Amino acid sequence: MLDTAPAVRARPEPAPGSAAERMAWLDGLRAVAVLLVLYAHLSRYLFHGVRGITGEWLHAGTAGVMLFFLVSGYIIPASLERHGSLRSFWVSRIARLAPLYLVVTVLVLCLGANGLVPTDPELAAHPATAAAAHATMLPHLLGVPLVTPVFWTLTFEMAFYLLVSALFALRLHRRGGAVAVLLAAISVLVVPLAPTLLPATPVTVAVALGLAAGLPAVASGRRWAVVGGALLLAAIALTLLAANQDPAHVWDGLLIVAVMFVGTTVHRAQHGQTGWWRAGTVAAAVGAALIFTWYAELDALGAPTATYRTRSVVTLLVFGGFFALGLLARAARTPRPLAWLGRISYSVYLVHFVLLQLLSPVLTPAGDRLPVLAQVPVALGYLGLLLGLSWLTYRFVEVPGQRLGRRAVRWMTARWGSDSAAPAR
Repeated sequence: MLDTAPAVRARPEPAPGSAAERMAWLDGLRAVAVLLVLYAHLSRYLFHGVRGITGEWLHAGTAGVMLFFLVSGYIIPASLERHGSLRSFWVSRIARLAPLYLVVTVLVLCLGANGLVPTDPELAAHPATAAAAHATMLPHLLGVPLVTPVFWTLTFEMAFYLLVSALFALRLHRRGGAVAVLLAAISVLVVPLAPTLLPATPVTVAVALGLAAGLPAVASGRRWAVVGGALLLAAIALTLLAANQDPAHVWDGLLIVAVMFVGTTVHRAQHGQTGWWRAGTVAAAVGAALIFTWYAELDALGAPTATYRTRSVVTLLVFGGFFALGLLARAARTPRPLAWLGRISYSVYLVHFVLLQLLSPVLTPAGDRLPVLAQVPVALGYLGLLLGLSWLTYRFVEVPGQRLGRRAVRWMTARWGSDSAAPAR
């Protein structure tokens, strides 16, 4: 998931003191995030004993994706404001995420059709709805089964992009901290949300049409269209987040978006656009809301034990702590392996689960029958194959997509001019 930095060319190691090196700490955080997710998923197959111990004290997968969301919240609004163009923003986002998303979708469907990986029968039963929902990148909020489970995070990314675009177009882009606190307050007051209230096919059609109208409007450069499109995009995102959460996220769905806006607020504090005391207050409010809702979920499940409550706090401290450490150490040189892994982390995230499913006939018996030490080379073999495949998809799918996006932006600007009606920073 979620290598959400601005599109960049495949590049050699950044020169000392360069802008790329100064931002390499974000790649380091993405690397940590994807390693946490990898551990959470790989340990379902291997190292069951280790998982049994660590799982009592840490939700590694939750910590990983929340760290991804913090990084996304930190960099995405800043990138939009730096360039000042909603048109460029959306073209670059689509070019950054869609090519690999499409490749993985087609791959999983082909593997599923041949019985090599499991797929939800509803996808085949309602192919048009499934295709339209995945084309919006919002299937997890549309009541449509996912082609592959890891796509759920991209749904929340997309909802965040819609809200960020709306705030920018309405000249409210410096109100991210207030949005975070508001979402946290609503979450505490109303959780759990009612899951998936809207019928899948009609709402998918409505959302697809809304995006087809709203996105060109906010990118048009005409002020009346920008405002109207922004209100439409905000309405889509807020309606889906409030009224159509997947059952897995009725407790924390609003807070996922709030966490992203925490990252935004931290970026503003770092660059003198708000005070650190305000950023700290926003982070504390969202963190407290997370603990409150996680505890409430434990109560609802009948599992409010001291261990599980401690695990919630530890999980929060892990992803928040890593983000804080990365921010404090941003001037230090990021180790090359971490920076490299962070650059390909989107590929690693989207590919790793499919590869686990594909190799489950090998990994499952290895985890059940081999001693722990003997499982190490199996895990290393999987990781080596994963990193090799991920580098290939990064090099031959992600990077060409980014180049195409840059060419598309230049062509649009030359043909239609800048979308100057979008507000400046």
